[in-house]
Amino acid sequence: MPFRRVLSAMRHGVPRVLPPPAVLVSAAVIAIAATAASGESADTFAKGAEAYKAYVVEQVAGTLAGVKDLQSAIKAGDAKAAQAAWIKSRVGWERVEPITAEFFGEFDEVIDPWPDAKQGYHAIEARLFAGNLAELSAPTDKLVADVAAFDKAVCAPSFRFSAQGLLDGATKLAYELGEKKAQGGESPYAGTSLIDMRDNLQGIDTLYKTVLQAPLKAKDAKLAQSIAEKIKDVETTLKAQDIKSLDQAKLQKTAEELAALLQETAPHLGLKKPSLSD
Repeated sequence: MPFRRVLSAMRHGVPRVLPPPAVLVSAAVIAIAATAASGESADTFAKGAEAYKAYVVEQVAGTLAGVKDLQSAIKAGDAKAAQAAWIKSRVGWERVEPITAEFFGEFDEVIDPWPDAKQGYHAIEARLFAGNLAELSAPTDKLVADVAAFDKAVCAPSFRFSAQGLLDGATKLAYELGEKKAQGGESPYAGTSLIDMRDNLQGIDTLYKTVLQAPLKAKDAKLAQSIAEKIKDVETTLKAQDIKSLDQAKLQKTAEELAALLQETAPHLGLKKPSLSD
């Protein structure tokens, strides 16, 4: 009975018509089942986020070790060793980029600003890969200090990833792969732009499969599978021999499609639709 009619009946002394007991029992069962499902989903996410944090900690530790090797090589005047260390240290950083801007914006801005780099990796890159180590000690020392501070923040026992932040970060990075990085990459002097993008995608893939895929599959298995397949599509596109032979139009299309699919997961996970802007 509509609420207004119930009120009218009560005012006029008309007995209120209640739903039959079976309906009440069914409603209660549905409510209990929904609460249980919600609890299971939260538990699945919590376990995935914990596993993902361990992955991030491992990748950042590799980045810190790499920039310390870079620092030592520059002090020793060994350009080849410094270049190798710069490249090595970037792997972990690129793989955790789904979370850097979203959770650690202050470190993202000083460690890897791009394209207008005044500090961080790209302030070092041009001179380093030209074989010129002059005046690189100070910016490298700062890079080491910034990565060490980032490592400490990530490893803090109190730090936890939120579901919304993880979905936002993965979606935005997928979109960035298509919109910005597909236009030529961000490490032209080192010649590692294609590797950067592959590591970005590996980071998105790990985040998705570790944290988001299981709860999404329970809600919409078809969408969960579509995302996994689209990640494979982007991966195939990035198997180009070099940045010059990369099909940029195809990368833009597949990466943006991946971002759109990730946006679609939001209502299934009880989250807000990620914005594609910073």
